[in-house]
Amino acid sequence: MLVWFCIVVCASAGRFVTAGQVMVGQPHRVPANNTKVLTAARFAVVEFNRANAEDQFAYKIVKIKSAKIQVVAGINYILDVKLRRTMCKKSDTADSQQCVYHSEPKELQCLFIVTEISWEDSLVLAQKKCHLQNYAAK
Repeated sequence: MLVWFCIVVCASAGRFVTAGQVMVGQPHRVPANNTKVLTAARFAVVEFNRANAEDQFAYKIVKIKSAKIQVVAGINYILDVKLRRTMCKKSDTADSQQCVYHSEPKELQCLFIVTEISWEDSLVLAQKKCHLQNYAAK
């Protein structure tokens, strides 16, 4: 059973790296526009919006500033993401990607860690840390 587990984890990570570049447990940079990274980032924002009791409006991704993967018991996507408040109320939408930005800007800088467990076909938002950005300073 352990052998199969290792095979599945290594095979899953192989789609991001070439031979010899990544060790298990070591975070490795990947392109922010990678399909799996984008899926993980969108998942993280949906979960963030669902749990964010401080704001009635949904947030969406402005930019994925950096992305890393880490092979553990699954794959961790370590994402540095800038979010911005939209005009959509959280109660009206599950996916904020189609929403327009709010006229009163409010941006957050977030670190998300999303864990993909491929053999269970699941994603989990393992960690979220967000702080308010000073919009006027940009």
